[in-house]
Amino acid sequence: MIYLIFFATLLTAFTFVYNKIVSETNRTILYFVMLSVFVLTFFIYWIAKAIVNADLKKLTRKLRYNATAYTKKILHRNDDGENYYLIKTDNETKIVKAKTVLINKQDKFADGEHRSGTIDIEYIEVELDNGLPEYKRKSFNRRLTSNEEKKWKNQLNIVNYVSKEM
Repeated sequence: MIYLIFFATLLTAFTFVYNKIVSETNRTILYFVMLSVFVLTFFIYWIAKAIVNADLKKLTRKLRYNATAYTKKILHRNDDGENYYLIKTDNETKIVKAKTVLINKQDKFADGEHRSGTIDIEYIEVELDNGLPEYKRKSFNRRLTSNEEKKWKNQLNIVNYVSKEM
């Protein structure tokens, strides 16, 4: 919508200039108005996005689980495969869409608490408040599956402990 407003203003300005409807002074004013409309629409977008993010931050919580194992599976439905992660926690096995999970793999040196070759897996699930209205739930789910906003994704943190010696 922002681009539509900008390009409509741009098209109108160039049409006026091309048909010599406006003078040189008015042309400068028209360019200034066009740039102002463009900047103003982006500021409105950024403010609205900040309000939605603050609202989502209040209405969500992050649940942490110690996982023992995870596997990536492809489930086929109607000739279309969709990737899922099966994450085994202490109490249950969670089935999560792969595009909603951000995987963080990390190698650390073994120490007194962790032996070399061991792996710690932690699953962080972003959960919505139960009283959330449907339109906010749809907005959150859109953010959960988008690749640009990683702070709203579920996380699978995998720490592999390696030896200090090669």
